[in-house]
Amino acid sequence: MTLEHRKSFTDAVECLQRLPPQVMTHEQSAQYPGVHSRYDEYVATHINYTMTIHMTADFLAWHRFYVHSFEQDLKKLCGYTGHMPYWNWAEDAEAIDQSEIFNGDEYSMGSNGVYIPNRDYTYLGLQNVNFPPGTGGGCVHTGPFSKTKLHLGPIDSPYNNNVKSDYEDNPRCLVRDLNSFFSTQYNTYTNVTELLLGEIYVEGFQGLMQGYGSDANRFGVHGGGHWLGGGPSDLEDMHSSPNDPIFFLHHAMLDKIWLVWQYMDIWDRQFIIRGTSTMANSPPSPDMSLTDKIPFGFVAPDQTFHDLMDTFAGSFCYRYD
Repeated sequence: MTLEHRKSFTDAVECLQRLPPQVMTHEQSAQYPGVHSRYDEYVATHINYTMTIHMTADFLAWHRFYVHSFEQDLKKLCGYTGHMPYWNWAEDAEAIDQSEIFNGDEYSMGSNGVYIPNRDYTYLGLQNVNFPPGTGGGCVHTGPFSKTKLHLGPIDSPYNNNVKSDYEDNPRCLVRDLNSFFSTQYNTYTNVTELLLGEIYVEGFQGLMQGYGSDANRFGVHGGGHWLGGGPSDLEDMHSSPNDPIFFLHHAMLDKIWLVWQYMDIWDRQFIIRGTSTMANSPPSPDMSLTDKIPFGFVAPDQTFHDLMDTFAGSFCYRYD
């Protein structure tokens, strides 16, 4: 991306953060006190569907349309004339905090958080991982989003700072704690290559991408791309992670990987799905089908699963460079 393109993108995102809600009704506002902007409507929607869009059959397709809708709003509501960028974190995996994307100038995605020293390791029981603190820990302090005020979440953070109800208003800054502990293990070119070449079935592909069903890789490139934001950070919270705009660049990268995988065997992979509509099938639910309607809350009208599988059909018309 040119410097001008980068700046126009972050300007449009900040515009979306300033715009009032576009879909939430006055009657709904009492239920969603933390929704103050069109951007917050995206965060609230992700919160609302978290348990039915991760480790599910529609994980990839749901996020594909979610990111696409975000791009369309940037254009329609904020005058953005570029395309949706993706972040190839594999280029930066060895030293994520040194990435140009976080250098804090006006052409970046904002800085790391202010460094907070003397912090302990964090243990994640589900993944059985004990990791060191990153190189930030405080508020993003320079560049785009350094003045952003968040309102929703965190909900599922291990740092005892979670809100009591999913949609309560919790005004605060955007926090980052960039941490190469995760990127060097889960977001390298080796990880991407193993994912693309090692998984020929969609259930294995989307499982390994999310670190599901693997004792050796419990984060995958998806989880690694969230946790490289560090802890505490807004990117690591499963529910409210879209609070950090880097979320959309991360998921665009995941969509690119999925598209490459689809085109490696297009006749068998274009419309193949496996799985149910509940996280890790808990509670058990029926297998999803391509005729199912997938809800998008405040983001967009419900979509048919089949219509989200081809990036050159339906609402889509895009490819990746």
